[in-house]
Amino acid sequence: MSLINESYARLDEMIRTGKLKAEYKSILLSIAELGDKACANGLIHGLGWGEDANHIVIDEYEILDKNGNFLYLTLSETRDYLQNLIADSG
Repeated sequence: MSLINESYARLDEMIRTGKLKAEYKSILLSIAELGDKACANGLIHGLGWGEDANHIVIDEYEILDKNGNFLYLTLSETRDYLQNLIADSG
């Protein structure tokens, strides 16, 4: 199974179990792809989604930038930030 198929399957399972809102799926897949590219190019050190006390994904993403600073953004802000970061680096 490819990494993309594994990501789809994982998110589908999270939706099924109530850990993820269905409307977050496509933006999370986009962020994952952009985040992988940004990490591979040394633009960030890592990133991950936020969860509430019940481990349900919320509209928050955390990015560790290349200077070691944490950024806390909404999902749409995260996607836009990564798109711009990648575009500005190339």
